[in-house]
Amino acid sequence: PPLMSPELLQVLEAREARWQRRLALAQGRGRTLVTVTLCLPVAYRTAPEFLTLAEGLFARLEGLFLAQEIPCRREEPLNGADGPALFLTAQAPAQQVKRLCVEAEERLPGGRMLDIDVMDGEGTPVDRSALGLPPRRCFVCQQPAAACVARKIHTREEIDAQVEALRRAALKNAVRPAAPVVLDQTRR
Repeated sequence: PPLMSPELLQVLEAREARWQRRLALAQGRGRTLVTVTLCLPVAYRTAPEFLTLAEGLFARLEGLFLAQEIPCRREEPLNGADGPALFLTAQAPAQQVKRLCVEAEERLPGGRMLDIDVMDGEGTPVDRSALGLPPRRCFVCQQPAAACVARKIHTREEIDAQVEALRRAALKNAVRPAAPVVLDQTRR
């Protein structure tokens, strides 16, 4: 009998494909690579409504790069069993890009739904700890997210309620007239 469900196997294969794409886009190009996915349960990441919402959030993130005058290029995306993945290559130091991405995750309306990973031009991941930043917080209780996920601390109802609140915030912002988003520059 199979040890994994077919759905889980498809998700794992999609993650492997995304990792291989990241490595191919990052290594030896001299550009910083940004990979953006949805930081939500799989059922949300693959739902049509959230795919549309993700595209809007991806566009807002690109707008932040433009507002900071960081040249970036959208690479061919992936969309598989693990949800959508946006790849951007940026012409700026990886640590500067990571700081901008952390701010986007924390401050864009709905940005908490994004998981933004950064690699330098040699394919080395840049994480929050390299910048002296604390680990990403859980969107339900604000404790370190990795601990809550690993221990399955929150009920499905708590997660669903928070996802809905994030969705509403992102949609509310999406219907406003387009205006440049400016993040707090004092945190840099």
